[in-house]
Amino acid sequence: MQNKEDWQEIDMKNYTLYVKFNALIVGTIFVCGLLAASLFLYSTSTYMNHELDTSGRELAASISQVVSNDILVDDRFAMTEQLLHAQQTNDQVRYILVTYPDGRILASTFTDGLPKGLPERRDVQHGGVDKTMIFDSTEGYIREVVYPIDGGLVGYFRIGLSERPMMQLMWKRFIQTMLVILAICLAASVLATRYARAFLQPVQTLAQAIRQIGRGNYSVRVPVETKDEVGRLAKAFNVMSNRLAVKDRENSKLLTALREKEKTRIWLIDQLFSAREDERRRISRELHDETSQSMVSMLAYLRLIMNQTEEPKVRELVAGVRDLTRETLEGLRHLAVNLHPPLLDDLGLVVAIEKYLDTYRQTQSGLTVSFHYDGDISRVSRPIALFCYRMVQEGLTNIARHAQAHTVTIGLHVLPSKLTLSVRDDGIGFSANRAERARLNNHLGLVSMRERADVLNGTFAIDSHPGEGTTLTISLPLYLS
Repeated sequence: MQNKEDWQEIDMKNYTLYVKFNALIVGTIFVCGLLAASLFLYSTSTYMNHELDTSGRELAASISQVVSNDILVDDRFAMTEQLLHAQQTNDQVRYILVTYPDGRILASTFTDGLPKGLPERRDVQHGGVDKTMIFDSTEGYIREVVYPIDGGLVGYFRIGLSERPMMQLMWKRFIQTMLVILAICLAASVLATRYARAFLQPVQTLAQAIRQIGRGNYSVRVPVETKDEVGRLAKAFNVMSNRLAVKDRENSKLLTALREKEKTRIWLIDQLFSAREDERRRISRELHDETSQSMVSMLAYLRLIMNQTEEPKVRELVAGVRDLTRETLEGLRHLAVNLHPPLLDDLGLVVAIEKYLDTYRQTQSGLTVSFHYDGDISRVSRPIALFCYRMVQEGLTNIARHAQAHTVTIGLHVLPSKLTLSVRDDGIGFSANRAERARLNNHLGLVSMRERADVLNGTFAIDSHPGEGTTLTISLPLYLS
């Protein structure tokens, strides 16, 4: 289905490129043909107007020899007959007027008077003889030329020439020219499509190969069939594909080696944490089982000595030793609990955290600590529970040393597949630069927490800003995979 959609996309893009190619060629031919036809129409129109004026003057010169005697004898009937005959023998002549030198009409081919738009008189005595006038009459546009009879002493001919036959002929030729241009454009479109397919086929092949490269298939190659720019482009693409394939193999090897190193690093970190916890457990057990018992025996012997002596000074000295031994024993027990809480194995995570918080509140009387939890805590595995306990220890230790906080809130939430633990305070907070300086100064408590979270397939986040407090959050799976 995906391949079908890709092919449809390629076909649509190629179709668009064909259209652009055709539009460029056919449009260029059509515009050039239209400009050529317009130029031809304009030049022909100018030439034919000039020829029309020339033919009108020639006609006037020919009939002036015939009707000049009729004008002199004032034979208007014969004069009109000659004018009508000249009009009928020439399709372009719309009317002929014979005027007196002062412009009054002597004879004309109009039987019902002049049509609207034509002037009854025309001033031809002051430079109007050689000028062609165009009038918009009720019978269309009329070109009127003036020709003097015997130098204007007898009168003038006003000959109206119609442009309609000329324009009809010109438009007919123009339409024929446009039809020829359209036929040429159609042939050019067919040829353009044919050559465009042949030209764009290598480009289409390159486009498909580039899509394969984008999907990670660096083994794709493009056949080099020509030596032109497209062929050189295909050759360059093959060189690039070969280099990408080599780089991909190198990157695969590096990635595999990096993954192996990451696995080794995670295994070493896990072994380090496990060894540290085992050592803490062993030391805690020795302090509890051996050292503490020895000191309990010392207290018993000191009590016997104190009971068997009567000297006040000796009794005072033994009492001091006994108190010091008792304080040392309490310190050893507290140290043993911090190294490895026995309640964590016996009564679970919640009891161990609450017991630790009781001891913490006694040492930090100015700090209010609250703890709430929800979910089935019994589903949490021992390594996850131990890490949560260590995070609470590390977070509260940092708060007591650096945060200057008044309240601390600890939240433990057990979800169906993961656990979330957060330690939030209202202290002075810190910036990212300060955290980086602490790491460089070997203050690695939070760094070790992050590393341990990574080993346990979890996440560790620190949200802190100067003056806004700090929040430590971890998210861990309930069981290790």
